Amino acid sequence: NLTQENFWQERLTQTRGQVSKKDAIILAVHEDWNGGAGNGLGTLYAYTKAKAKAAETGIDLDALLRDGASVSMFHTAGKGTRLAPLPGSEANNKPGVKLPSNVEINGVKEQLTILESVVRQTGLYASGRKSRLSVFWGDQVFIPSAGAQASGDHHADILASMGPMPSAEEWQQRGLEKYGLIAENSDGSAMQVEKVDYETATALFKSGGFDDVKKVGPSLGSFSVSDALLFALLDEFKSELAAKEGKLDSDPHFWMPLTLPQTQYTDVMVQKGTSAEEAVAHHQRMVAFKEAFAAKFSSKMLGAIDVGQDTYWWDYGQLKLFWENNRKVAAKDEEAAAMRRFFGVEEGNNTFQSNV
Repeated sequence: NLTQENFWQERLTQTRGQVSKKDAIILAVHEDWNGGAGNGLGTLYAYTKAKAKAAETGIDLDALLRDGASVSMFHTAGKGTRLAPLPGSEANNKPGVKLPSNVEINGVKEQLTILESVVRQTGLYASGRKSRLSVFWGDQVFIPSAGAQASGDHHADILASMGPMPSAEEWQQRGLEKYGLIAENSDGSAMQVEKVDYETATALFKSGGFDDVKKVGPSLGSFSVSDALLFALLDEFKSELAAKEGKLDSDPHFWMPLTLPQTQYTDVMVQKGTSAEEAVAHHQRMVAFKEAFAAKFSSKMLGAIDVGQDTYWWDYGQLKLFWENNRKVAAKDEEAAAMRRFFGVEEGNNTFQSNV
């Protein structure tokens, strides 16, 4: 809502230099879309609102992006039901829930918020994403064991914890059927697949022309797009954006129809409750979009950015995980030490299960 937009505009401006760059341009916007736009259309709509807000102060966001700026977007939608009752302490401002670290505002120490932690952590990707829009989830902090790898020449890429293509037995041992996955072919192109077993996955790979899959891993969902792809998507969905109608998510409505054959895509979407007619129509629309885009730019549509298999992933979007991850800060293993470094907690200054 507008109240939270104003709060974050002020707060993130005040914490520049501690959370983001000192000269970062902060543009907080809220989604006024009946029923929600989904994180696909929601990304496009948020960009249009941020662009308009920037223009009010004489900033051309499109021009900045074309000229090499790295733009990051943080989705914080939702009422925080899974984190209840904690958001209630922040006037139902879910990303405003506090974590064990401090920032200084006007000479006063205040606790770091979940969103500020995410902004701080994901900033390490900025230098490798010039002329790209990066999209992150506002309640998950991850420390990539593979480092912050730069985006390549694919117009879209997704963060994933990649590993060698496993055997059927290894697939089951790693529990890969429980995750949305990214598969990377030998030519570097990627495919998005839903939660599937080994046999289904290998059939999908072959049907999609992925005959030499080198790596597979769980997707983190966070993605980035080139300026060219962003502007093309804005044009493709301009009618939905103008009417504020529809609900599309990035995985099932962008990346999957752009990388899966029609039959396989339709089967997956029918299992998710979409009619076959609707799935076919959307797939045809996205294939036409891809062909027109490739004719003007390139056919390198989707790639994977590996975060590493030993990545620390701290989810603060659920009450149980919030509790578990905050307890880690006082533990004695390597992950706990990394967490203390990230949050600036002094070693030896962490008391656990104390009595007063």
